[in-house]
Amino acid sequence: MRVRHGGGWLMAQAQRLLLANLFVALAYAATGWLGLQVPFAGEAVTLVWPPAGIAFAAIWHGGPRLLPGIFLGAAGLSFASLGNPVFSLLVGVGNCLPALVACTWLHRTRGARPLFDGPGGLVAFLAVPVLLSTILGAAIGMLAALASGVSLGEGLASAWISWWVGDAMGVLLVAPPLVLMSAPGATALLRRRWVTALGLVVGGALLLSAMAVLEPLWLREGGRFALFCLILTAGLRLGLLGTALYTLLIAAGLTLMTAGGLGPFAATDYHASFATLLAALSILAVAGLAIATVMATLRRVMLAEREARNQAEQALTRLCQTQDHLVQAEKMASLGRLVAGIAHEVNTPVGTALAAATRLANDTRGIEQALATGTLRREQMNEYIDATSLAARILQSNMERAARLIESFKHVAVDRTRQDRRRFDLAGYLEEVVISLRPQTRKTAHAIALTGATRLPVDTYPDAVAQLVTNLLVNAVTHAFTDGRTGRVELDLRADPAGWVELRVRDDGKGMSREQLDRVFEPFFTTGREKGGSGLGLYLAYSQVSQKLGGTLTVESSTPNRGTCFLARFPAVAPPLSETGDIRPDPPAPIDLAAKRRSA
Repeated sequence: MRVRHGGGWLMAQAQRLLLANLFVALAYAATGWLGLQVPFAGEAVTLVWPPAGIAFAAIWHGGPRLLPGIFLGAAGLSFASLGNPVFSLLVGVGNCLPALVACTWLHRTRGARPLFDGPGGLVAFLAVPVLLSTILGAAIGMLAALASGVSLGEGLASAWISWWVGDAMGVLLVAPPLVLMSAPGATALLRRRWVTALGLVVGGALLLSAMAVLEPLWLREGGRFALFCLILTAGLRLGLLGTALYTLLIAAGLTLMTAGGLGPFAATDYHASFATLLAALSILAVAGLAIATVMATLRRVMLAEREARNQAEQALTRLCQTQDHLVQAEKMASLGRLVAGIAHEVNTPVGTALAAATRLANDTRGIEQALATGTLRREQMNEYIDATSLAARILQSNMERAARLIESFKHVAVDRTRQDRRRFDLAGYLEEVVISLRPQTRKTAHAIALTGATRLPVDTYPDAVAQLVTNLLVNAVTHAFTDGRTGRVELDLRADPAGWVELRVRDDGKGMSREQLDRVFEPFFTTGREKGGSGLGLYLAYSQVSQKLGGTLTVESSTPNRGTCFLARFPAVAPPLSETGDIRPDPPAPIDLAAKRRSA
């Protein structure tokens, strides 16, 4: 079954190749016959040879496997016209070699790039297939005429030039639309602008008809300029394929008119008429292709720029989303460190209280046994009373310590997970935040002090305040001091008469350089990457102050080793996040820390 399937596939491929060669041969012979209707040098040379363009396009798309079709079309047409077999065979070879050489050269030098992909591709097309490779075809044609005795009607040099010009014009006019027609998206612009294309075709037909019928000199001169304007418009509006097709139509119309002695290029001298016509067609074709190539390049650049802009906007959106995710992750990580520290800190007083309770329980069981057996002594009872009093004091002090920690944690942790705005005492709240951070700060030997106002009522967002103080304080104890040095971090809280709060976080550490000061609030900028720093702490503090609290955050560090001071200024009554933002009622009053200390 595999052999049959493979044989059938090969047979189908062979049939398709045979049909393709027959189609190329028929197209070559038909367009060659049309070209021979406008002879220039004898019966074998014409100044416009369309088959040369067909041969180049066929080899460009199908490769050397279509050479038999080109040879068959060229040799068959030549033999049908002149009946000379030697001349026909040599002409067949001469029509195959230029297209093969040009395509091979362009494929090797340009690779897989499209032929008309920019000014460089247009120059390569004009230089190799149009000008250089056609020289080879004209030379073979002259050798064929000399070898077979075919008369070309004029001198050898003139016939060679005529042959070369005819092949070059055929490639210039016919090859571009055939090459471009199979390019991806080649007809998309024509379909979108079909009204413009139809208008240009109708306008060109009317203009050619008027120049063929009317004789005034002003119409001839104006008609030439009008033709150039039409092709210029096609180049600007219809793209490469539309321009190439439109130029081919205009060239066909002008050639037929000139051959009939009509139009702006007709003259009494037949050769002079076609010489002028070919010069004009060369200018029109090259100008149209050049304009269309430039416009196509501009369109590609604009599309690439638009695509790059879209990709940049998408990348920026993804970056902003990632940054938001990282900020949220930093918030949760900070809260997680707070929870872990509080849990570790609470474990100490709870463990002490548990030990005291265990000792008290053991002593109580001993007293119960002594009572049950009647062996209880006064000294034993006095010792039990003293131990019970001590255990009660230990239990009370440690439970109150745990209660303070848990209460502070509850206020700070709940505020940092909610986004509510409320009225509270900022000074007391800062003390609670510092207490909740004690498990992290007590690992260092630095002194942390609260100074300034002892009571400062505000109406703002406690979660933002907690995040601000946490990040500034942790940043100070982590980065402000060199290894092994003990320092002081001071949180100074004050209010000005204008209703603004000023919170300064000062340290006496190593300070910052000018470069660090310029970038300190940039996201992901950190000098402690090796210590696990993310570079989001100060950025998050700055965002909380500027976006939520409605204030500013600045930093000063003018002298090395004289410390750093962060100044957060924000209104005591925060601006609403939305026009309809309501204020929550007052929460229960926080615990009195001083009273708790006295009771401890």
